[in-house]
Amino acid sequence: MTGTGAGQPTAPPLSRVRTPAGRLALIAAILAGLLITNLAIYAIGRALGGAFTYKQNGTNVRVDQVAVTFMSLVPLVFGLGLVAALSRKWPAAILVARIAAPTLAVVTIAVMTIPAGFDTTSAVSLAAMHLAIIPPTLLALNTLPRGPGRDARQFPAR
Repeated sequence: MTGTGAGQPTAPPLSRVRTPAGRLALIAAILAGLLITNLAIYAIGRALGGAFTYKQNGTNVRVDQVAVTFMSLVPLVFGLGLVAALSRKWPAAILVARIAAPTLAVVTIAVMTIPAGFDTTSAVSLAAMHLAIIPPTLLALNTLPRGPGRDARQFPAR
């Protein structure tokens, strides 16, 4: 492939390099970015006085860094795996996930975070973590192939 007038080879555009290892590396980077973001939100919430505790069966339970890590990564990894498996036979699964994932992120604020009885700082921080999962989820979904023998959506070159 030559892209310069001198006939020197050039690398393909990054939007077209979609090997399985490349997809996996990109998803790992996206997950790392999400984890760093959510741990930073947690640290800021703690610094601002958030206790990150809720009552469960009469005892106080504290949300710590391990819980933030687990709840940031496991649902997204599980969901991506499920969508990747489904999209091999049903490519529309990716479109459904692009709608369902942000919806679930917002709905879980209302049905899990707010009713748990966190103090305001903790509730706002946890809600921000729920919202912070949306962009990485959409980015990770963009890396998935679109059905049998098809590569991920190619974005037009600029």
